Order: sequence, then C-alpha cells, then structure tokens
Amino acid sequence: MGGCEKKIVDPVRAEVDFADPKAVTGALFWAAAHDDDTHLASLCDPRGENDADTGRVCGLTRRSPDWPDFREAFARGRLDGEPRVHGDHAAIYFVFGPRVDQSETMELVRREGRWYLWRF
Repeated sequence: MGGCEKKIVDPVRAEVDFADPKAVTGALFWAAAHDDDTHLASLCDPRGENDADTGRVCGLTRRSPDWPDFREAFARGRLDGEPRVHGDHAAIYFVFGPRVDQSETMELVRREGRWYLWRF
C-alpha cells in the first residue's frame, strides 16, 4: 500500500477514513497485514445491502476459522489505480493473493457522506 497506510488507519485509534473510498478498501489490506480485526465490522454498508463476499470479510475476527486465509489473500494486497466515482457509488481496482497476482474490483456505496464496502 505504500504511502497510503497512514491515511487508511490511525494505528493508535484504529480508525478508518470513511471519507475516502481508497482508505476504506485499503483498510482490508491493513487489517490482514497487521493481524488486526478491530475495524473490519465497520467497513460494510450499514444498511446491510452489501453482497455476501463483503459481508463475510466484514464479519471476520481473529478467532474466525477463515482468518488465516483472509490474511494470506489480503496481507500483500494493494490498490491499483484511482477510484471511479459516480454519484454515491465508487469502484476501485485492487490486486491481492499470496503472489499478488489476482485482480478484482471493489465497489463501494456512500451513505451520509461515508464510504462503505458494497460488493466485489
């Protein structure tokens, strides 16, 4: 993630910058890389309209059986470009996986000025 890390999560308070779709998406990588589940539950759409994939990620804790798989898949992940924002929706490419050779698009939704994971 390079220089974005400080913007994504304040390591003292583990807060995500919900004003920035890059920071919300990047928070997944931060959580996996730092073995920290503190903020995952807060990343999904508060209306519950997100898809099952984002729901699974947001529901993870360090005690979850899938936590090691999540860490392996996302710990080396990074954003790949700038978000494309259209109204209250944004999409951003990212790469992930143990060899960082898988690509995906994260879609986010804005609710009351805050961005949340919606689907990927």
